[in-house]
Amino acid sequence: MTTQPIGQLKSKKTVYCSICSQSLTRKATFLVYSQEEVEGAKKELTLKLNKEYTCKICSSIVKTVC
Repeated sequence: MTTQPIGQLKSKKTVYCSICSQSLTRKATFLVYSQEEVEGAKKELTLKLNKEYTCKICSSIVKTVC
């Protein structure tokens, strides 16, 4: 018995590299199965999208220097 989601929350945010300021657009989705989950899902999406971003080039430079 699988339960069907009642909705889906989608969000998109542009984040910038903490070192060189290169931009990246993050997209996140979250399936909601009950009305009570909506606020928790919003908080989880916000945390996921607001993580610090470091581009691949800068992160490889940091690994080789340190």
